[in-house]
Amino acid sequence: MAVMSEDAHQTDRSCHKVPGVFDWEVVRTALQAAEEGVYCWDIVNDRIYYTEQCLRMMGCCVSEIAPNIFTESVGTIHDEDCAFFRNTVQKYLNNPAISPLRVEVRLLNQRTRGWKWIRVNGLLQRGADKKPVRLVGVWVDITRRKMGDLHAMEDRDLFRTLINYLPDNIYFKNRESRFVLANDATARKMGVPTPSDLIGCRDTNFFSDDTTNVARREELEIMSSGIPITNRIHREHWKDGQSSWCRLSKFPWYASNGDIKGIVGISSDVTEMVETQNRLQTLAQSLDRRNRALEKELTLARQVQQALQPEKIPPRTWCSADGSVERRAIFHHIYRQSVGVSGDCFHIFPVGRAGVGMLLCDVMGHDVRAALIASVLRGLMEQVGNLADTPALLLSALNRHLCAIFSKAGITMFATACFLYIDLEKRRVTLSSAGHPAPIVLPRSGSAFTPLLPRSPALGLMENATYRDYELRPEEGMKIMLYTDGLTEASRSDGEEFGAERVLACLNESSCDNVRNMLECALTGMRKFIGSEDSDDDLCLLGVELE
Repeated sequence: MAVMSEDAHQTDRSCHKVPGVFDWEVVRTALQAAEEGVYCWDIVNDRIYYTEQCLRMMGCCVSEIAPNIFTESVGTIHDEDCAFFRNTVQKYLNNPAISPLRVEVRLLNQRTRGWKWIRVNGLLQRGADKKPVRLVGVWVDITRRKMGDLHAMEDRDLFRTLINYLPDNIYFKNRESRFVLANDATARKMGVPTPSDLIGCRDTNFFSDDTTNVARREELEIMSSGIPITNRIHREHWKDGQSSWCRLSKFPWYASNGDIKGIVGISSDVTEMVETQNRLQTLAQSLDRRNRALEKELTLARQVQQALQPEKIPPRTWCSADGSVERRAIFHHIYRQSVGVSGDCFHIFPVGRAGVGMLLCDVMGHDVRAALIASVLRGLMEQVGNLADTPALLLSALNRHLCAIFSKAGITMFATACFLYIDLEKRRVTLSSAGHPAPIVLPRSGSAFTPLLPRSPALGLMENATYRDYELRPEEGMKIMLYTDGLTEASRSDGEEFGAERVLACLNESSCDNVRNMLECALTGMRKFIGSEDSDDDLCLLGVELE
């Protein structure tokens, strides 16, 4: 049981005067200045006496009864320290030798319920029978030092864990360029079992003389000037005749007083990267020569492709035998290549004495293959043109030819297409689509709309694919626009696409007096939406107006 009253403290103090000038008050003042608390455990009577400093550490007032940490350690000493504390004290009490007790534990503050680290120092007094009579000593609050030690230990563990898990080689050298610390990666590079095996070694143990001399000169310069070396590609020559490349950084290693005590090195093996770069540089030079030649060929191909597209399409006219009736189909087109050659193409040709066929294709991709397939489609039209009055049959024939070509070439490609057949004599318009967007129809009076064409696969995917015709009721002044997805899929910087609905809105909000105005209105709306003159895709608009 602890005696806490001020009277009890005063009585206790009067019994322990120190001879000479160091009386109890002087000692008490000194202990207060040192922030150390004194205790006296009367083992025989099971009583303990604390000074105010001890009580403050325990979070108790002078008027309170504080627990005896030696007999009531549970709930007073931290659970993780309790057994260790009791065993240490008991071992000390059982030891007849006169030696100080020193033990560090966490003490509970009864008021804040927080923990303080204290060092309990004590000296045992024994009676004539050699049995313990009194334990007298001091408590020292070591929380700040202990937490600093724990933090330092944690920092060291974290530092060691960090450098060991980093793939780079990290090491410290003293002023003699001897290793004093290294991580696992450095040990593996040097071919030693553990980082400890590097301690005291120099570069001469591993590298050739020329590499060692260069490294030593660098490190002396760093230790002299304090100027680091950063990210230098360095070739290393090993003692066994092998060589490697590393990316190297070295920094001055400062002591706490500001003096440079050595260097810190960080390196990573870049042998594969350097050798790859050398190979790539040689390859790049070869490719550059080939690319220049290819660019010339692509420029020629682009010019040829542009030359194949007509600058102006003449109208198609039909007159009755007596000359009393005349009907015309007026055409206009806009053709834009994004880069290089294009996979967009169109073809308009007469059919019989009163008909005209219009084909618009969009081949997958924007490369030479796409342009080549576009040219192939133009050639195939010469073979299947006799089916023009039945668009579905014409697309089926094109599909079979393309599938055969792709199969023989061992490639996977496709092309979307829309074919429109106009019979001026019978006033009939027939459409068929192969995975292509439906055309936009603009009547003379009324709003623009897209007909609901039957869904069908693109050309070149399935040999036995079937296509269906769609009949459109024509009227005088009707305009029809076929387009590739370069129009509707043109997007702004935020990724939003122009879309078919916006095309319809542009046409309905504008006065499209003729087919030329219709195509230019759609193109202008797209450019305003994306905020640019050109999109990233090929673009082809093909229009016809019936008169």
